[in-house]
Amino acid sequence: MQLTLPFVMENRLARAHELLSAAFGPVAATRRMDPVSQMVFAMLSGRTRDGIAKSAFEGLANSFPTWEPVARMRAGDLLARIGQTTFPEKKAFYVPSALQAIMRRRQRLDLDFLGNRPVEAAQTWLESLPGIGPKASTAVLNFSTLHRRVLCVDTTHYRVAMRFGLVPPGTPHKLASRLLNQLVPDQWSADDTETHHILMQFLGRVFCTAGRPRCAPCPLRLMCPTANSSAVAPLSAFSPQAFHPDRQGG
Repeated sequence: MQLTLPFVMENRLARAHELLSAAFGPVAATRRMDPVSQMVFAMLSGRTRDGIAKSAFEGLANSFPTWEPVARMRAGDLLARIGQTTFPEKKAFYVPSALQAIMRRRQRLDLDFLGNRPVEAAQTWLESLPGIGPKASTAVLNFSTLHRRVLCVDTTHYRVAMRFGLVPPGTPHKLASRLLNQLVPDQWSADDTETHHILMQFLGRVFCTAGRPRCAPCPLRLMCPTANSSAVAPLSAFSPQAFHPDRQGG
């Protein structure tokens, strides 16, 4: 007989969301960018500290009226502008390549048409672009003005989900993103998936950190299979208000 693990996982994801919402409170709304801008920001922010990614993005956005000049920019010139980001050489190649690919396929630099496609088809289209993986594609679909119902799973979110047992240990990031999206409750909206990502990311940056997790004040400690069971302490006064490093704006 097949185990009913997916059903259990879905309940755990929803329960984790409830506990995090109760512990951290509501998430502040921030302005949305057009999907092309969100794509560029998502590509620049990969594995990069929030302030550095924001500075690199704003430097480009404030220098040009549209993203077309960036699409035509040589990799060396772009590298000089985004050199403080992580893996800048790759980003200096992939950002213009992705923009050029959009222009070739659509005859203009625009992704609004993805709002009329099924989410999975839209994600597949985005991930066919150079340098675009599940994290960037779902960020574009959920965080931009498209605001589609899909869960973005970045590295921090992925780490927390694995520790909490929402995906099996050792699951590759790309597969984990797909599995977690399958566990999203049917009744959730685009706002819910966005809020869940923010809460999980906040948890991972403040409590379930990469080096030494702070299990004692974690609101998921009693449900977490990897938590330090001897840690007992009240929840510290933290809030994810205005915390959203994957989406530019404020």
